[in-house]
Amino acid sequence: MKNNDGDKLFELVTEINEMHYEMNKIIIKEYQSLLDDDFSNNQMILMDIVKKFKAISIGEIAQLMKITSSAVGQIVTKLENENYLMRMINPKNRREILVQLADKGFRYYEKEEKINREIVNRFYSEMELSEMEELKKILTKLSKIVEKKCTNQNWEETNLDQHKG
Repeated sequence: MKNNDGDKLFELVTEINEMHYEMNKIIIKEYQSLLDDDFSNNQMILMDIVKKFKAISIGEIAQLMKITSSAVGQIVTKLENENYLMRMINPKNRREILVQLADKGFRYYEKEEKINREIVNRFYSEMELSEMEELKKILTKLSKIVEKKCTNQNWEETNLDQHKG
């Protein structure tokens, strides 16, 4: 890529990121009050992991979040006390404790889905279906590039390679 093309690409990516950030900021401001639950980032990440896996051990959550099992246990205890999560004995391995959503956790995600559907109906429905399919295709391609580059080598190596020659 020519240096001039690199500058143009940088400008485009910056503009896209700024538009995306501003759009999300407006949507969050509009809808955040409907989700009156106040989670920290780690609590939200943990809740999303539990939702995705349905039932998962504290050790597995710790690996996915790249934090200690003790830290996960503390977060789970807080969310368990608020009835978002619950612990249960793994029926396949009675020595293992699994974490799953509790009543309030299920209600939270039901409410989140209603809000997401409202956002889709209000904003994204203004786009042509073909445009949304193209956007998905582009974001999928970019996501695969990022995933490949970040899992095959660390960022510093990638960055150094790009600045050689």
